[in-house]
Parts: sequence; structure tokens; C-alpha cells
Amino acid sequence: MRIRLLPLALAAFTLPGIALAQPSQSRAFDGQFTREGITLHYQDATGALAAPARQRIVDTFYSAYLRERADFHPAAPAEVHIVIDPAYDGVAYVGEKDKASTITINPGWLVKHPDDIDLVTHEAMHIVQGYPSYGDTRVPGWLVEGIADYARDRYGTDNAAAGWALPDKVGKGQSVESGYRVTGAFLKWAEAGHPGLVLALDKALRNGQYTLALWQQHTGKGLPALWAEYAKPRSDAPPPAPARGGKR
Repeated sequence: MRIRLLPLALAAFTLPGIALAQPSQSRAFDGQFTREGITLHYQDATGALAAPARQRIVDTFYSAYLRERADFHPAAPAEVHIVIDPAYDGVAYVGEKDKASTITINPGWLVKHPDDIDLVTHEAMHIVQGYPSYGDTRVPGWLVEGIADYARDRYGTDNAAAGWALPDKVGKGQSVESGYRVTGAFLKWAEAGHPGLVLALDKALRNGQYTLALWQQHTGKGLPALWAEYAKPRSDAPPPAPARGGKR
């Protein structure tokens, strides 16, 4: 996501998979990696995460970003920064303007949720997106986050371990504009029926040309009708009672 502000009660212990560096092991790390023409600058100024956790983050980033970039936006930045920041009390986010290619991660979240490594996959997609704005009529936030979770599902390395999946039901009160996994699941379904739809939406958002007319153009249906087709068989709402016949 662009900004995720979820207060955390940080764990004071370590869990398997991701570990906070112990005081005796705490070493600041500021280095870079290069694979297939993409340079990743990794900064952990306080040494908050141990080396195995750092390696897992780096490997997940490259696994996702190289494919996301190739499929959606080959001109996306060739230099990316990951900053481990214990002072940030959310989960992870990609900034704007001069921070538009920087992923900031709260290490405490990964300690508490060690298998949620594909948060990196979601955030990497935001760098690929590189849209000119966020949360307005040209670039609706619900669609931005929906595409990022669509990408997490498609390119993620270990979503199952995190218990993360796109939903197969539409909950009460949810809509296409719910964003994140709800919208991501809808996009996956729509893409299966209309190949190239998500790529077309992504390109239009990046070029400032997104309008609701794109849904009609690429699927033959307006967005409300398309959502209704998707949501009706997946709704938890009970079907209407059959009409009673009159007395004869």
C-alpha cells in the first residue's frame, strides 16, 4: 500500500522465520545488491533485523519486482531502496515524489508476523505502478491497492504460509471500492474472463487516462454491472424466498 497506518503492539520476543537482532548481534547495515540490472539499496541503521531476515526480504523483493516490472512497466526504476525503520508504527509503505522508489518496513511487524514476507511483493508493485497521484478520480486508491494485491497473489513467494489469500466470498457491505484483497479478487476474476484488462487499467492509471469507460471498452460491461455479475454468486446474503402462488 502507499501508506498503511496500523498501530502495533510490538513483540518483545523472536519468532521463527524473522528475528529482531539481539543487542549483542545488533549491527547497522547499509549495503546494496544488484541482480539482472536492478540495484537494491538496503538500509537498516539500527540493525533491527538479523542477517537471515534481511536475506529473505532481498530475495522476495527480487523474485517479485523483476517479474512485476517486466510484465507491467519495464521503465520502472532500476534503483530501489528498502529502509528498515523501527520508528515507523505501521506495516510498510512506498512514499511519494523523491520516496516513490523507497519501501519503508517496520521490523516489528515482521517479528510478529514472520511469514508475511510478501508484504514486500505488494509494496514492490507500488513502485512498478508509479502513478502520478493517489486517491483521486484519476487514480482511485481502491483500484491502486486492488492491483497491488492482485500482484501479491500472482507474484507472491509464500502467501500460503502467511495465511494470506484473495477471498472467494464477498462480505456484507463490501464493494468493488473496498480495495486491497476484495478488489484484487475481483480483478483476478475479471482478468480471467477478459485477458489484458489489468494491464490496460494499470497503463491508463500511469498515463492519467483512467476513466470508468475503460471497463465498458475492455469487458463490454460497465463497472457496476461487472461487479454485480462477480458479487452475486459470491455474496453471503441468502437468496430471496420464492414467491408464493396465490390460492386457487
